[in-house]
Amino acid sequence: MKVNQNINIFAGADTAPGSAVNAFGFKNRNSAPATVNFLNQNIDPIAQKRAMAQKKAYKVVSDTFATEKKMDDDLKARADRIDQLHAQIAAAKREIQSLDEEEEQLREQYNVDPDSQEQKDLELLKQYQRFKAHRPNHLSKEEIERAAELEKQGITEYQERVLKKDSYKYSFEDEISKAQGEVYKESATIRATKSERLKHHAMLDAVKEAESILEAANDETIGMLIDEAKDHIDEEQEEELEEAKEKKEEEKEEEEKQEIAKERKEMMEALADPEKAEEYQHKHKEREALDTAPMTEQLVRMDQVKSDVQQEVADIVTQMKLVVEDVKGIKVDEQV
Repeated sequence: MKVNQNINIFAGADTAPGSAVNAFGFKNRNSAPATVNFLNQNIDPIAQKRAMAQKKAYKVVSDTFATEKKMDDDLKARADRIDQLHAQIAAAKREIQSLDEEEEQLREQYNVDPDSQEQKDLELLKQYQRFKAHRPNHLSKEEIERAAELEKQGITEYQERVLKKDSYKYSFEDEISKAQGEVYKESATIRATKSERLKHHAMLDAVKEAESILEAANDETIGMLIDEAKDHIDEEQEEELEEAKEKKEEEKEEEEKQEIAKERKEMMEALADPEKAEEYQHKHKEREALDTAPMTEQLVRMDQVKSDVQQEVADIVTQMKLVVEDVKGIKVDEQV
C-alpha cells in the first residue's frame, strides 16, 4: 500500500506563533488594530469546530490506514510463510534424494543389474509396500497379486534393505504434500486479497471523505463567522444609534439653554427700558394665547421659565407705575 505523501489532511492547522491568519484564512483578532474581534479570547467556536473536523477527518484516514496496514502486514506474513514452506519442501526433497542415492549405493554393493528380474521385482515390491501403507500407487489388480506372491515366497536381503530405506521417504513425502497444500492456500488468499483491492480504493476514498468533512466544516465555520460579523455590525449600529440619540438630546438641551438665555435677555432689556416693559408683557401674553396645541415636555419646561420671567417683569412694571405716579404727585405739589 502506498499513500500519497502530498495529501495533507491538516492543511493550515499548524501556523507559526503570532500568525495573522487563522486556519480558514481570516485574520486573527490581535493581528492588527483594525481587525474585527469576532471571537471570545478564551473560547473560540471556530477553532473548536475546525479541531473537531480535523479530528474526525484524521480518524477516518487513520482507521483506514490502520486497516490497510493490517492487510499489508497479513499479506507479508503469508508471503513469508510461503517462503518458509518452500524451504521445508526443498529440505524434504533433499532428504528423499539422499535416500535414493543410498538405494543406488546398495544396488551397486549387491551388484544387482538395473535390468535384472530382482530389480524389477524390487520396484513392484516398493509399490506394493505403498499399497499396504495406503499411500498413492500405480498397481493393477494383477500386479498386487504378483507382489503378494513374491512377498510370500520371500525376498532377498538387498530387496529388504532397499524397501526399508524407501519407507523412510514416506514422512518426507507427507511433509512435502502438506507444505504444498498450505502454499496453495496462502497463494490463493494473497491473490484474492489483491484482486479485491483492485475493486476498491480504500485510502483514496478515505482521503476524499476526510476532505469532504473539512470542506463541510469550513462552510459551517464561514457561516459562523458571517453570523458573528452580522452580530458585530448590529452592535455597532446600535451603538451609533445610541450615540446619535445622546447627541440629539445634548443638542436639544443646548437649544433649550439658548432659548432660556434669549428669554432672560429680553427680560433684562425690558427691565433696563421701562417703556418696553408693557410691550414685553403684551407680546408674551399674545404668544401664550396663540399656543393652544398640545405641548411637548420641552415647551412645558420653557413655558414654566417664561411664566417665572413674566411674573418678575409684571412685578417690576407695577413697581415702575407706582414710581411714575409718585413722580407726577411731586410735580403737582411743586406747582402748587
